[in-house]
Amino acid sequence: MKKYFYGEYLNTLDEKGRIAFPAKLREILGGEVIWITKGMDNDRSLMIYSPEEWDKLLQDLDGKINIYNRDSRWLYRKFIAPAREVVIDKNGRIAIPHSLREYANLKKDCVFLGMNKVIELWDVDTFNDEDSKASENGINSFEELGRLSKQPSMN
Repeated sequence: MKKYFYGEYLNTLDEKGRIAFPAKLREILGGEVIWITKGMDNDRSLMIYSPEEWDKLLQDLDGKINIYNRDSRWLYRKFIAPAREVVIDKNGRIAIPHSLREYANLKKDCVFLGMNKVIELWDVDTFNDEDSKASENGINSFEELGRLSKQPSMN
């Protein structure tokens, strides 16, 4: 049975950069280790992966991009290089590295978003601002789903 992350979970970052990792996401994760890195497209979120998904991602990238290509190296510099392996402590918390906290502008109130194979972590204010901008720009997630729908089978 495959495991997928889902749900929105609000938690508070403490003064040492620690935050409770949501129990439901931890249950789905099935372990005590995560990989965390900068979000995509400079959206000021953090991406959290299980060790298995992180390995799959690295293998996929290795097969698709060439580190000897200048543009590809930027992907490595922006996404792979800042990644950190983080252990969930006995109190169920993760310590977010300072550089990643700064990148995502994490202050106090944060939201974890379960997004299938990955988890995003946002500062609540930043997420709400980005969500409002998306709505103002007419981004309609359900309309996009309709465009991606499968073609009927020929069986």
